[in-house]
Amino acid sequence: MKKVIVVSVLSLISLLVAPVHAATATGNFDVNINLTSACLYAKTSDVQFDYVSFQATAQSQTTAGGFTVRCTNTLPYTMALDGAGSYTDAALNLAYTLSLSAAGATGNGTLQTFSVSGSMGLGQSGNCLTPGGSCTNIGSMNKTRTLTITY
Repeated sequence: MKKVIVVSVLSLISLLVAPVHAATATGNFDVNINLTSACLYAKTSDVQFDYVSFQATAQSQTTAGGFTVRCTNTLPYTMALDGAGSYTDAALNLAYTLSLSAAGATGNGTLQTFSVSGSMGLGQSGNCLTPGGSCTNIGSMNKTRTLTITY
């Protein structure tokens, strides 16, 4: 019986003193990302003309239109105005042209600033029902222009 106890005690001691071996396993995995590129447009100002009937010189806009574009970093994009840049206002019957400060750019993830400049030809009479007064095109059906950003 003493032998059994001694063997049992020695067995327990050997379990306590035996080195514990920790094991690890490693593996790799991928992180897949699908990015949909985009551009954002924001108007900062409208184009403003102040014109006098039969004006002897062409009139540049008194306020240039302004806008910002923010596109995905390294994304190339182009910009174009509707109507190829030549227009006649439906309410006032005044012809004008518009042009962009740039035809395009490459996105850098931050706001990029552009402008729309315009010119109105000389000698136009226009339409105005206010004698000696001024008229606006506030109700004009075609005063809104469209800028298309293609990316």
